[in-house]
Amino acid sequence: MGKKRFQSRIITVKCFRLDPSVDSRRRYQEYKVPLVFGMSVTNVLDFIYDNIDCSLAYYANCHRGVCGRCAMLVNGKRRLACTELVTDDVTLEPLPGYRVVRDLVVEGI
Repeated sequence: MGKKRFQSRIITVKCFRLDPSVDSRRRYQEYKVPLVFGMSVTNVLDFIYDNIDCSLAYYANCHRGVCGRCAMLVNGKRRLACTELVTDDVTLEPLPGYRVVRDLVVEGI
């Protein structure tokens, strides 16, 4: 049997946004991103930052699942953004229990 071809398609990425120095309330912002087979959450965030919104704050350190700095909620589950693959629409939020520095960046990890 032949391999199934993965078709690139557009997904919706819903990101938590908060800058405590200027925002009084948290909010979510949606982005449309072309999903390519094998993209991690970090790859998706890099695409948003590089092509749509360079004001989005997130961690992108080791890219190997070693340091843990990119930990966040991915569709409500604790995951490492650098190792978690994206297959469909996704909601990204900072880890609960930590002070939000800005957007997906928290203090103390």
